[in-house]
Amino acid sequence: MDYFYYILPIFIFANVTAFTPGPNNIILSTTAIKYGFYKTIPQIFGIFFGFLSMLTICLFGLGKIFLIYPSLFWVIKILSSLFLLYLAYKIFNSKSFTDSEKYKPITFFQVYFLQIINPKGVMVQITAASLFLQGTFTYQLEFILIFICFAFSTITSGITWALIGHSLKKIIHDQKKIILFNKLMAIALVSCIFLIII
Repeated sequence: MDYFYYILPIFIFANVTAFTPGPNNIILSTTAIKYGFYKTIPQIFGIFFGFLSMLTICLFGLGKIFLIYPSLFWVIKILSSLFLLYLAYKIFNSKSFTDSEKYKPITFFQVYFLQIINPKGVMVQITAASLFLQGTFTYQLEFILIFICFAFSTITSGITWALIGHSLKKIIHDQKKIILFNKLMAIALVSCIFLIII
């Protein structure tokens, strides 16, 4: 029973932060609606491994560097904002959902490294490490339980948002609707930048 009360808040926190709209979820939905679910698989795994890599670093205690040197967050915010602006530009100017030489889905490594400079992700990981490494159980056991909760939420949210985009692909066929959708997704991505900066 002690395990249940320990895991429950971690599980809720992990899923709320993973499933709420953000850059990762917008990127996955946009890719799925443009190219289909299959093309989002590298992105899903890029987010999965990138996020969990950073979580591992924070759980090992290196996340305290960000607490000691808050100015590092500004570096991360600037880098992630520039990358998201680039993606928003590509999405905004896309006229179709077809794969083309000009507009290709972002790669596994691009999404992976986005997790490293994602301020929301870093804050979630530092919060998880500082809140949930409580010494209730052994460090190794708490590490594993936290890791499992976030691994589950990260993969399931990624698949869910990609499936949402894939299902919309079957509904939206009109060229004007396609262009409108792309522009709305680009604006949503830019709005995430404002949330990152604030």
